[in-house]
Amino acid sequence: MQTKLKFRTLIELFNESVSRVKQPDKEYLEIVRKEREEKLTFESLKTRAEEFALWLIHARGVRIKDRIAILGKSRVDWDVALWGIVLAGAVPVLIDPARGIEGVKNHLLNTDSRLIVMADDYQDAHSRQRLKDFTSSRGLGLIEMTVYEKISSDNTETSKLLSRIGAKVKAADTAVILCTSGTTAEPREVELTGANLIANVQGVLEMVKVTAEDKLGHVIPPHHSFGFTVTKLLVLWVGATSIYTNKYRQIAQLIREKDITIFLGVPALFTALAKKIEQELARQKEKSPPVRVLDRYLPKLVGKKILKKQGWGSLRFFLSGAAPLPAWVLEVFWRRGLPLCEGYGITENSPVYGFNTDPQKQGSVGRAIATLLIKIVNEKNQILQPGEKGEIVLGGPCIMKGYYKNPAATNEAVQTDKEGVRWLYTGDLGYLDKDGWLFITGRKKNLIVLAGGKNVNPELVESALSQADYVKEILVVPGYTKNSAGVEQEAVRAIVQPAWDAIQADTSLCCSDLVKQPQVLKNLVWQSIKECQQKSRQLAGFEKVSARHLEIKIDEFEKTSTGKIKRQTYIRL
Repeated sequence: MQTKLKFRTLIELFNESVSRVKQPDKEYLEIVRKEREEKLTFESLKTRAEEFALWLIHARGVRIKDRIAILGKSRVDWDVALWGIVLAGAVPVLIDPARGIEGVKNHLLNTDSRLIVMADDYQDAHSRQRLKDFTSSRGLGLIEMTVYEKISSDNTETSKLLSRIGAKVKAADTAVILCTSGTTAEPREVELTGANLIANVQGVLEMVKVTAEDKLGHVIPPHHSFGFTVTKLLVLWVGATSIYTNKYRQIAQLIREKDITIFLGVPALFTALAKKIEQELARQKEKSPPVRVLDRYLPKLVGKKILKKQGWGSLRFFLSGAAPLPAWVLEVFWRRGLPLCEGYGITENSPVYGFNTDPQKQGSVGRAIATLLIKIVNEKNQILQPGEKGEIVLGGPCIMKGYYKNPAATNEAVQTDKEGVRWLYTGDLGYLDKDGWLFITGRKKNLIVLAGGKNVNPELVESALSQADYVKEILVVPGYTKNSAGVEQEAVRAIVQPAWDAIQADTSLCCSDLVKQPQVLKNLVWQSIKECQQKSRQLAGFEKVSARHLEIKIDEFEKTSTGKIKRQTYIRL
């Protein structure tokens, strides 16, 4: 697959993109966190990143290809650290700040990191001190994000030095190491080259128009592959503005006040929003027969009224990523003309595959971006025809260099064909329709195999049952029973966190009361799920949950920083 890339390396992307910005004081990044609000212009980003790069080179002896870890939540300093490391010719290693001390230690050792740039908002003071002690004992450097002294150097000398470094960095060199979340397996360190990342962003921009006029609001952390590629690289490429928030209850207000044109979120956020839309409309329909008529025959007019009421006149579309989106959520948005696109991708693919912008293809994640190839194969690695389900395999210049110093895992995931095309075996299951649109049906490793040989995709069951009124979140994993011969068999087991507000509104029973009455709580949730299963057109009989295999979870699920439930944590508990 021959693809002519606009940039050769991330250094070229940075320098050329920043130089094209017509207004240097234009905002590149705005942080709207509960405990932190700050802004960074394109001009300040360039100045501070170059200063940090010089300091790394002169004061810390950083050289080309050195690996430097970044550990911290979304903040402007995070971007200064990232681009300073890139301009110094080094390789940023992006670590999830939600990961505990032992996990951080493993990533540092597994990637041979020389330094770590740690923010003062990582965990707590005790954890930060433990990490300082560890790095000291191992002879690793630790830098506070981003505390450094400005190196005296005139602009000409600085430009020459950074230019010499930029000339030595190659497109095939590792540009970043991203640490996978480990929701279904042990975390791994993924090496992506400059060519991988640039090909991915270039493909995205050929599929959807994003310009300097756009403002991308989002909740995606920067260490995540989706957040890194779209809210860092793509935003810089086009000269747009990135606005990050973790104020989930104020997102509607944020879109309105910041004139956000594109909002990126995770399925949990859009699922909650869809339920609110449905509940509010249900109340209105009870009071006003005209609303019932409008929502039935002119739903897009209802959607326009929702947008107007929220003050979302600037919004072009929502984009959901990081995990599968329940089909009913798309239906809530799309039938009312509310623009919600579902994306798909994985870290090893840099990470975007594509996304669906056509309501006629509901349930699909769209066609592959132009810089990506796709095929569906069976267990014998034979290419399947449209409509036939198998493993999703992606190929082309976006495919990772490999797992860092893990050739066995790399060879298991990536194969190169006779034409030299690298193919990534994703472990995800799906099929292509006759038009080349991809439909995902589940993940290979998550399949539940029932006694009769039937396979159940947990994600499908979760998608269907997430619509139940009394379900806030649901996880479907294998349950285990023994038959009359004492042989262990798998079953469909559902773990549910109740929707406390909905239950209280209907029953007047609060959370504290129901916790003391576990059987009453389970009966309420079960009736809600039972009604949902009876109405569902998605689920076959063997895919449905029984009361016997329903478990209630009072507290929150353990999740990754992008809101994905750590599935492996709850298997065989």
